[in-house]
Amino acid sequence: MTDHGDRLREAFVSRESHTPDPAEVYARVVELSAKHKWRRRGATVAGGAALGAGLIAAVVNLPAILPGDPSSGNSSATAPFVAAAPASPSASASADPEKEWDAYWDAGYGAEEASELAKLWNMPAGDLGAVKAEAGRRLLAGQTLPVEPAAVEEIPASVKKFFAAGYDYDDAVKLAKLWKLKTAYDAKVAGGEKLLAGKKLPVKPDPANVKEAQEEAQVSAFFQAGYDVEDADKLAKLWKLPTAYDAKVAGGKKIMAGQSLPIKP
Repeated sequence: MTDHGDRLREAFVSRESHTPDPAEVYARVVELSAKHKWRRRGATVAGGAALGAGLIAAVVNLPAILPGDPSSGNSSATAPFVAAAPASPSASASADPEKEWDAYWDAGYGAEEASELAKLWNMPAGDLGAVKAEAGRRLLAGQTLPVEPAAVEEIPASVKKFFAAGYDYDDAVKLAKLWKLKTAYDAKVAGGEKLLAGKKLPVKPDPANVKEAQEEAQVSAFFQAGYDVEDADKLAKLWKLPTAYDAKVAGGKKIMAGQSLPIKP
């Protein structure tokens, strides 16, 4: 999971103590799904966009290539073809949506604002990742978005600690039953407070979740130190790592250990 996944999870956590609106829950699920799709396509989206443009051009010009209707007596005559214009300009695909997502999140925007922008820009509501990428592109270009970011509720330090230790919702459910608390959220708060006090919890987190939480903390440290995606690309090449994400993790680990990186942010 990357810093984007971490921000998503924090967005969920900040509102977990309230009764969720079904529409909001659905929008967030769609957003997460779309984000994973964009990550899988990140390296090839530029080539795919070019190929798609070529195919569209071929379809538009197809009537000019095909022979005319034999019954018309004019083999070169063709029926005119008019392509319908979209209601509004669509977002241009980016080969590096992470940079645009970072700009979007850093400006304080979230899933709700992305849904509003999708309506305003006539973009698919089922692909909020594309909407946020377009919004981030405009922000990076110095433009102002037509909606204001909503105020984000601060996440309690205890809940942050609970997740940072590798615990998840399932663990919170177990703890809620064990401690006879009303909700899983209450268990997260109580469990986090114990962890902050240096105490151990009666259940252990999944080792995979612990590793994931550590990587999230390292990636967060990388960005908080002022580094960005371009810096991660440079470090990945310098350290011969397979991806920029690996460089974020490695760089964040060094920063948390008090070490300096070979490049400046």
